[in-house]
Amino acid sequence: MSGKENLEELVERVKQGDISAFGRIYDRLFDKVYGYVYRQVGKRAEAEDITSGVFLNAFEKIGGFTWQGAGFNAWIFRIAHNSVIDHFRRQGRPFFEIEAVEETLEQPAAGLEEMIDTAWEEEELYAAIDDLPDEQKQVILLRLMVNLSNREIGEVLSKSEGAVKALQHRAMTNLRKSLAGSRRNEDG
Repeated sequence: MSGKENLEELVERVKQGDISAFGRIYDRLFDKVYGYVYRQVGKRAEAEDITSGVFLNAFEKIGGFTWQGAGFNAWIFRIAHNSVIDHFRRQGRPFFEIEAVEETLEQPAAGLEEMIDTAWEEEELYAAIDDLPDEQKQVILLRLMVNLSNREIGEVLSKSEGAVKALQHRAMTNLRKSLAGSRRNEDG
């Protein structure tokens, strides 16, 4: 049984009252949701509280979930995204500025993937991601950390797939510049 089929089965079991099936969903998705939230708020205790709230909210609303659009992963990360926004609003801090983007994109230039591969475990990459404009940061975190498709990311961020591609392209360009600059500074 594939992972997606298994997730569908688990969701249906939860809808029928099987609480242990939600525990399996929680076990399967907790690390990704927590990682996404933590990269946004930067504090372990806050990330833990928000992540717990995400799963509580998902458990309470799972009865209304339907298999349309990008699926369950996009649905739960939409809850996580909204929870992070609510967290920042409660603190009186803006999360990000709304920016309309619809562009034709090219694939990221060769070499960026290798730079990301070598920097992924290093603070250098996290610092470069943290320096991105907030919408670009969201796209990169959902793409690289959570492995959502552009369609799923669009559902999470309430953006078209084209807008997600544009944000991803801009983010990759900015990461390339930042990581290349870091490498030059180390070599110089």
